Amino acid sequence: MLHPQQPYADNVRIIYESYLEIKNVLKLKKYLAEQKIITRSGKELAKGSLYHILLNKVYLGKITHKNKEYDGQHEPIISEELFNKVQNLLKANSVQRKHSTNAKSGSLLAGLLYDDKWNKMSPSYSNGNNRHYIYYVSMSIKNPIDYERGEITKISAGEIETFVQNDFVKLLKNTRKMQEYLESYSIEQQKLMLNLMKIYEVDKIFLRTAIKRVDLKTNCISISYDINYIIKYFVTLAFNAEFKHAEQDAQIITNCIEVRISLTPQRQNKIIIPGKANYDMKLIQAIVKSFWYNKLGAERKLPIEARNGNNKRLRKLRFLPPEIIESIINGTQDPELTVKKLIEMAEKCCK
Repeated sequence: MLHPQQPYADNVRIIYESYLEIKNVLKLKKYLAEQKIITRSGKELAKGSLYHILLNKVYLGKITHKNKEYDGQHEPIISEELFNKVQNLLKANSVQRKHSTNAKSGSLLAGLLYDDKWNKMSPSYSNGNNRHYIYYVSMSIKNPIDYERGEITKISAGEIETFVQNDFVKLLKNTRKMQEYLESYSIEQQKLMLNLMKIYEVDKIFLRTAIKRVDLKTNCISISYDINYIIKYFVTLAFNAEFKHAEQDAQIITNCIEVRISLTPQRQNKIIIPGKANYDMKLIQAIVKSFWYNKLGAERKLPIEARNGNNKRLRKLRFLPPEIIESIINGTQDPELTVKKLIEMAEKCCK
């Protein structure tokens, strides 16, 4: 006969209850480590161990042998209701993991992003200035023979992923929009799900599962979501319902967001959101350096490394018209403006 031992029996209950609140095993692992809830040998609980605990019916007072289940002679540590709630959430999250990115790339939109000629854009990596850069690059660049090249060929992974995530958060918090898909539920049920949507912290796996594709155009970005999957997921969270969703159940909705994607940038395409400040730190730093070097020069304190040809040209930025400098500081400058173009403008002003 098995006898629950303290404090480990209490720890099992904490693990189950905390998973329902946190809804993510990796975040649960971190939380338990912070709370000093550890193994019998004094080590932090591993992710695999947590899955084993969350799936193990022994804590329910059951024994499984050769795929058959028997009532155990030991007292259950957790209730059947708590166990079933956890199993439903694990099942919902398992659907997400099937769509999750592989551990190597970790790219949110891998296989989902398309350029303006409907070519897939795949993750690409580069290193420079002791930094690691991730981009999505069109197949027309990687294989120009088989793919027609469009205007959009390369975009920062961080920029497009943040844009998509922000749009998804707006969708979840758009009460009027989401209510259109909750009409079959009672008012009280709708309120509960809408409240969960407002406070839900979107993770990459959930977002990636909800997205069907993202299309980049020169004047807009179209994001297609499986609204049926989203609703069923929140039904599971709100009512402990069994999660059932198949590809054929998908109901696609598409958000078209008006933007301008720059066509002739120095290194990559860039998303320009109308009415939003577009701060370019390279331009701002160039302006700041120009005035700082000139100040040091006037005081005869200019260091030797600041006297080369590039820095001499950079110092000419002080001759730019005030309205151009002001636009750069405010983030309202031409999005295709570069430091090189800025210096050329300044040199013309000197003549």
